[in-house]
Amino acid sequence: MKNFLFENIWILSHKDQRARAIQFHAHKNLVVGRNHTGKSSLIKTLFRTLGARPQGELAQWDDNTISVVAFLIDQKRFRVIHQNGHRALFNEFGDLLIATSNHDEWTEAFARAVGFNLVLTDKKSESVPADPRCFFLPFYINQDGSWQANWDTFSGLQQYRAPIGAILEYFSGIKPPQYYELDSKRTQSQRALEDLQKEQRFLEKVRERFGKSVSLFGPKIQPDNFEQEIARLTAEVTELNRQQEKLRDNAIREQEVLSNIQLQIHLAVDALTTYESDSSYLRNEPREKLTCPTCGAEHAESFLEFLNYAEDARVLRELVARLRGDATKAAEQYRKTQTQLHALESNYQRVTDILGIRRGELKFGDVVNSMGAESAFSAFEVESAALKLDIDQRLSEIETLTSQLKELTNAKRSKEILKSFREAYASALISLNLPPIETDKLRLTSRPDLSGSGGPRSILAYYGALWLTCLGKYASFSIPLVIDSPNQQGQDDINLPRVLKFIANDLPTGTQIIVGTEMETDYIFDKKILCDQPYKFLQDNELIEVREVIEPLAKMMYDELQQRS
Repeated sequence: MKNFLFENIWILSHKDQRARAIQFHAHKNLVVGRNHTGKSSLIKTLFRTLGARPQGELAQWDDNTISVVAFLIDQKRFRVIHQNGHRALFNEFGDLLIATSNHDEWTEAFARAVGFNLVLTDKKSESVPADPRCFFLPFYINQDGSWQANWDTFSGLQQYRAPIGAILEYFSGIKPPQYYELDSKRTQSQRALEDLQKEQRFLEKVRERFGKSVSLFGPKIQPDNFEQEIARLTAEVTELNRQQEKLRDNAIREQEVLSNIQLQIHLAVDALTTYESDSSYLRNEPREKLTCPTCGAEHAESFLEFLNYAEDARVLRELVARLRGDATKAAEQYRKTQTQLHALESNYQRVTDILGIRRGELKFGDVVNSMGAESAFSAFEVESAALKLDIDQRLSEIETLTSQLKELTNAKRSKEILKSFREAYASALISLNLPPIETDKLRLTSRPDLSGSGGPRSILAYYGALWLTCLGKYASFSIPLVIDSPNQQGQDDINLPRVLKFIANDLPTGTQIIVGTEMETDYIFDKKILCDQPYKFLQDNELIEVREVIEPLAKMMYDELQQRS
C-alpha cells in the first residue's frame, strides 16, 4: 500500500505582507478556531496547491497568495508550489520536475509522482487520466458541498462522465491500480495486433496483385521455395475443403427447411380447399334448429358458427401467407449458399491448374522469368511468416492479460469488499446515534440523503465506512482523511460529542487525519493547530521564515515558465 502524507504547508501573501508555516503530524491533527479564523482556508489551500480546487470561496483572501505543500509518498518527498494557476513540482533533492500552467500537464505530473493511474471517460466519451480531484475525492469532507447528498466536494468534476463509481472501485480494490496497469497493456497489445493484422491484409493484397502480373507458380530453382509453394497450396486446399464441407452442410439444412415449408404450405392449401367445400355445403343445405337434449332449449345459431369454422380458415390463410414469406427467404439463402459453392469450385480449379502444370523441358526464358518471381515468392513467405509469429505473440499476450484482469475483478473479491463496506456502515450508524437501515443492497455509491440533524451524521457514517473499506485488505493507497467542520445542522449536546468521539476513536488507525472544528474537545489528538484571529490566519511574524522557503521555488518556477513561453 502506498502511503501519502501531508508534511508541511507554507502560505505567503505579498499583498498583506503576512505568512504562515504549519507542520502536520503523521496521525491526528485538530485545527481549532471559530468562524472566519482560517480553518477552511488552510484546508482548501492544501488541495488547491495540489491541483484540486474545493467548492466554496475564501473570504477576504488574496487571490495571488503563494503556497507550497510538502508531501510524502512511500517516503519520497515532493514539494509543490502554486500561485494563481501556475504550479511546479520539485523532488526530494530540490530538482524542478515540471513547471506548468496547463491542467492536463499537471495531472500527468502529479499522477506520475504518486502512482495514480485511474482512467475515466470524459463528456466526449474519450478515455482520459483522472486528475488530483479524483485522487482526494473519497477522503475529504468539505464543509462547502460534502455534507449533503451530492458529491460537490471539488469544482469541475462535471468534465467526467459518471466518475464516482470508478473512483470508489479504484480505491476500494474492486478495480485496483493493477487493473488499470494491465488494462493499459492490453489496450496497447490490441492496438499493436490491429496494426499487424492490417499489415498482413496489405501483404496478401500485394502478393495477389503481383501474382496477376508475374506468375508465382512457374519452375522453382530453389528446393525450399518449391516446398513452401507445396505447403501453401496444401494449406489452401485444406481451407477450401473446410469451407466446402461447411457450405454443403448449410445447403442440405437450407434445402430441408425449404422443403419442410413447402410441405406445410401444401397441407394448409389442401385444408383450405376442404374448408371451401364444407362451408359451401353448410351454407347451401337447409339447417334445422339445434335443440338441447337436456333442457329442450332451441338455438338459432348455425352449425357453421358453433364450430368456428370461419375462424379456423382465417388462421389458415394467415399461416399460408407467412409460410410463403418464409419460403422466399429460405430459397434466397439457399441460392446464396449455392453461389458460394460455385465460387469455391473455381478456386479448386485454379489450384488444380497449378498442380497440373506440365513438367516437361524448360526453356531458358522460363527459368529466367521464374527466378525473379521466385525471389518475390520467397520474400512474401518470409514476411508472412514473421507477421504470423508477431500476431500469435500478441494474441497470447492479450489472452494472458485478459485472464489476469478477470482475476482482479472476480465476483468473490467484489462481494468481500462490499460486505466489508456494508458492515462498517451499519456499525457507524449505531456509533453516531442513527437508526439502523437495511444494508444488504447498498453499493459503494449509495450516498445517504437524510434530512435534519441526522443528515450530516449519516454522511459521516458513510464516509467512515468508505474509509475503512478503502484502507482495508485490498487497498492500494493510504490517503489523509480530512474533515472540515463536523458540527453541521446544529448538532445538539448529545450528538456532537458522539460525532467527535467517532472521529477521534473510530476512524482507521495509523492514518493521517486532519479535522477542522469550531470547538475544543477532550479527545486526544496528536497535534492541535490554533486559529484564533478572525480574517488573520496568516501572521506578520512568520513572513521572513516563509519567504526563505517560497521565493527560491517561485523563482525557479517562473524562470522555467518563461523559457517555455
